Amino acid sequence: MTSETPKTTRARISRTRKAAASRAGGLVASARDLAGQVDAVKDSARDAYRTVETMPKSQQKTLTRASLGIGAALFILGAPRILTLLAFLPALAVAGMKVAKRHA
Repeated sequence: MTSETPKTTRARISRTRKAAASRAGGLVASARDLAGQVDAVKDSARDAYRTVETMPKSQQKTLTRASLGIGAALFILGAPRILTLLAFLPALAVAGMKVAKRHA
């Protein structure tokens, strides 16, 4: 058992509070950065939607088929998941656009 004086106990509590406040400040800053990044992703998604929407229908079909073919080939060959997902993204964008149009 340790016998701490009230002065050392207060000092330890003070150090703990300061460390906790510092970590909390870092979390708040990270949350603010994350909010900015979410906004950037939303803007990018809107730009991609507008780009796909302005494409001729034949070009949309070609994009979708190429995306599905490349994505399927990467999946079958065992490519990393993130690479496979990135290959499927254009097809998902076209599909999402078509679903949004039907429900609008």
